[in-house]
This record gives sequence, structure tokens and C-alpha cells, in this order.
Amino acid sequence: MKKIIPAALLTLVATAALAMAPSFAQVDTNKDGAISQSEAEAVGISKELFTKADADHNGTLNMDEFKNLTVQGK
Repeated sequence: MKKIIPAALLTLVATAALAMAPSFAQVDTNKDGAISQSEAEAVGISKELFTKADADHNGTLNMDEFKNLTVQGK
């Protein structure tokens, strides 16, 4: 029983964090179809995390890269 409660609490916290993640459209404030590093930083995505998520290394996140970032919960 003691092991179940912390696991359940962790699951609730992780689920809540993902539910609060902004959508691609919300982060792409200039509506150019890509998320710049400054747009990402404005919503709390660190430079290091942005760099890891930028799979094609073009300096922006496309929708797939952003989805991978938010699904992984990093």
C-alpha cells in the first residue's frame, strides 16, 4: 500500500504537468509555423531542452519536434 500512494501521486503530478503544456499554436506567437528559441524560452523551455528537441538542427522547432518534446514530458 505504501508503494502505491507515491506512484499514484507521481502519475497525477506528471499528468497535470503535461495537461498544462501550451499548444504549438500558443507558443508560436508570430504564427510563422515554427517555434523560435525566444518563443520557447518565453514559455519556460530552456535553451538546452530546445537544442535537444531541435532534431533537424535548423534553430526552430516544427510541430513534430514540439510534440515529441511535450509527449516526453522533458
